[in-house]
Amino acid sequence: MQTNAEMLPPQYLLDIVEDMVGKKSTRWTVPDCGLSAALRYSVQFEDNSRVFVKAATDDDTEEWLRTEHFVLSSLRESFIPHVIGWVDTPPVLISQDLSHAYWPASHGGTTWRAGDMELLLDGLKVLSSVPAPPGLQELQNRKTSIWSRIAGDPEALLRLKICPESWLEQSIDALIKAEVSLDVTGEQLVHGDVRSDNICFLDGQIVFVDWSHASRGYGRHDLATLLPTLHLEGGPAPYLVMPDGGGEAAMGCAGHIYRLSADRQMPDWLKNVFKRLIAIELQWAAQCLELDAPF
Repeated sequence: MQTNAEMLPPQYLLDIVEDMVGKKSTRWTVPDCGLSAALRYSVQFEDNSRVFVKAATDDDTEEWLRTEHFVLSSLRESFIPHVIGWVDTPPVLISQDLSHAYWPASHGGTTWRAGDMELLLDGLKVLSSVPAPPGLQELQNRKTSIWSRIAGDPEALLRLKICPESWLEQSIDALIKAEVSLDVTGEQLVHGDVRSDNICFLDGQIVFVDWSHASRGYGRHDLATLLPTLHLEGGPAPYLVMPDGGGEAAMGCAGHIYRLSADRQMPDWLKNVFKRLIAIELQWAAQCLELDAPF
């Protein structure tokens, strides 16, 4: 959470934070992170102590912030920021400030130090062993096969030129079977959005932030969804970490193909990222399912 521009908050938010913390604030800075419409600030007080503040701005961010507060207030794990204060209406979460931690990602790019990825993978093992708090929403199995839709109209995939039509025809049945056979339900804690800009390192330990999309499900979900993106950033090929991840690879790949074709407003830079992720996931699925290489 590298801080960026100094910016005064709305007056209601300043009043809430100063009243709850019991100190006068001296500086509000907007962190170089976060993609939702929620307000985010790193707040410094007269005694130089700091807190992180997130405030909802619409219906979506209200729901997400309540989920995040529920997780942070329900668990006492070293990889979770601790809660300092909470206001339910309007939703405002005050939590541990991590601006002094090392953040591998920023709007300027991603820089992994030696040993960071190992700490991340070890941290995910610990996270996936934690039972989800009662009441957290459950991951749902996919009701219909996206690969079946792709089989009926393969142009969205074929125009990416990452596999020939002959390969798709030979492989589609295995991809459909792997996708629909994956059971994502379970009782484990799932972060739901693990990526390089949602983690930091403090005193040799990893901390996962932004629990807005947390859920209850199977323990491999976070690792499976992270691996393709991590590989883009210089990490290991997914197959080397999860050689039995054919279902995860098939499901993730199909989802990215569908979103790429459906989102007409996606910027070109993000389209390129999705194309690279699809290629990684397709290769991963082929390796796991013992199919010919797609390219």
